[in-house]
Amino acid sequence: MAREADYQDDDILVISRNPLKGKLLLVTEDDEEIEVHLERDSAEALIGALAAFLAEGEGR
Repeated sequence: MAREADYQDDDILVISRNPLKGKLLLVTEDDEEIEVHLERDSAEALIGALAAFLAEGEGR
């Protein structure tokens, strides 16, 4: 079952610089924290997905 969580405008916590790894925090309606772990490839894929999402709202 899918749960909804919101991005809280926090920075990504850098865990390691070489190799690049980080953690993004999301919070559910019940104030449960969900950690999204990122590495370079997944961060780049996320940027692409976010850019495509934002483009959906451009000029429509």
